[in-house]
Amino acid sequence: MPLISKQITRKIETELYAYPTKSKELKDKRENIIHETPFSEVRVSGGEMGNQTQSRGMRLFEANDPWVKLIHDALSIMPGEYRIIIESYYFKHKNMNAISIELKISLSLCYAWKENMLFYLLLMATKRQLIDPVREE
Repeated sequence: MPLISKQITRKIETELYAYPTKSKELKDKRENIIHETPFSEVRVSGGEMGNQTQSRGMRLFEANDPWVKLIHDALSIMPGEYRIIIESYYFKHKNMNAISIELKISLSLCYAWKENMLFYLLLMATKRQLIDPVREE
């Protein structure tokens, strides 16, 4: 029996495959919010006039995806070889044989490292309450 269920593995892998696109979309959205033309604030909230800085700050805060943040954080702290496997396999769509040759490791070790990273991402996602491995999403 595998350590991680197929359903959870699929969820994590779906987020990994989507990461480059989602990350770029969020970056573009944040840039648009930061550089947009100021507008006259007319909303009234709690009896007080809102302001442009507060409005932008809230929209920047809301322009977030917890999976993008999780994967970004994981990539920033994982060992270089693991990062190469994740980026090559999920972002550049290389096959595992090519990655193992590039890293000069056996194919079985390459798969083992990939599984280690999926497990690590599962732990991070569980800690951030994005996945409940007991309930098996």
